[in-house]
Amino acid sequence: MKRFQESLRDVTFLNKNSKRECKEILDSKMKPIGSLGVLEEIAEQLAGILPYSIGKIKRKGCHIVAVSDNGIIEENISPCPPEYTRLVAEEMLNGIAPIGIFCKNLDVDLKVIDVGMKKSIPRKYPNFFISKVVNGTKNFRKEPAMEINQVIDTIENGIFTVEELEDEYDVFSTGEMGIGNTTTSSAVLYSLTRCGLDEAVGRGSGVNDEGLALKKKIIFESCVRYNTFQMSPTEILASVGGLDIAFMVGLYIGAAKCRKLILVDGFISAVAALVASRLNPIIKNYLLFTHISEEPGMKLILKELGKEAFLNMKMRLGEGTGAIFAYPMVWGAVDIYEKMKTPREVYNLFFEE
Repeated sequence: MKRFQESLRDVTFLNKNSKRECKEILDSKMKPIGSLGVLEEIAEQLAGILPYSIGKIKRKGCHIVAVSDNGIIEENISPCPPEYTRLVAEEMLNGIAPIGIFCKNLDVDLKVIDVGMKKSIPRKYPNFFISKVVNGTKNFRKEPAMEINQVIDTIENGIFTVEELEDEYDVFSTGEMGIGNTTTSSAVLYSLTRCGLDEAVGRGSGVNDEGLALKKKIIFESCVRYNTFQMSPTEILASVGGLDIAFMVGLYIGAAKCRKLILVDGFISAVAALVASRLNPIIKNYLLFTHISEEPGMKLILKELGKEAFLNMKMRLGEGTGAIFAYPMVWGAVDIYEKMKTPREVYNLFFEE
């Protein structure tokens, strides 16, 4: 609990002077002002985040996938069998799952972390880690998913993960894997916002109409039973959340505390980002929302946080498969700051009278 509370207190505002100086430099380049749109916004955000010039940024991204099992899968809310959580995690580690393929193609370091699988992966991999306090959550239709101390400990593990890696990376991204986690995420979103069920609950891994109706029924009845609408964010996670969500909350807190940019993936990652921002609103300044998930709740989260996502690839896979494609844009934003010339410099280079 101490690390959790101290980390929230240690999050500071972005450096406004650095952001302003960055904008002035970008405006001086040989281009119409603001013509590179989101790229310029990313550069300014980086300038406010990093404790040094963005030209000194560590040009290596770190993609972290949090993997856990969810007890709510007992209620047949997903067409996928529960063992998929572990199987897909190992698929990632062997570079044959989409995120493993994309990380290799884009030269981003992939780290897969067991934050709550019932049975962990028996084989050893250099980029597989175990950081968990419990082997999966309970079925929240029958009892609360977790104890509050398990939520806090899992969040703290996420914070510690970023702290351990802060000397190696300036940009992180998040992903997750856990059968049933669109149900937990929808329940958390429903509790945080008191929105309509249709706004919060989507088809996840592809449930049919009957399955979608069941998801909505379970979420509604459980949230009413626990009265999650009156709970704090951590209490909501304990009641109807997931370990992957809690761990990603820790990643966002840790990134903000350590002054790192962190790329938010789709719906489940965004729910964790909303939780982190409710715990400390300053945290949202360190987040870069990358793509519009096909899950309906994504638009609601962006509206809640006053954010926009700049990619729309019609994706809903998870794993961080959308966020990973923002890395070239981040490095491109740094390059326009570093390498573009002012009109005077271009004239000096090329103009001949």
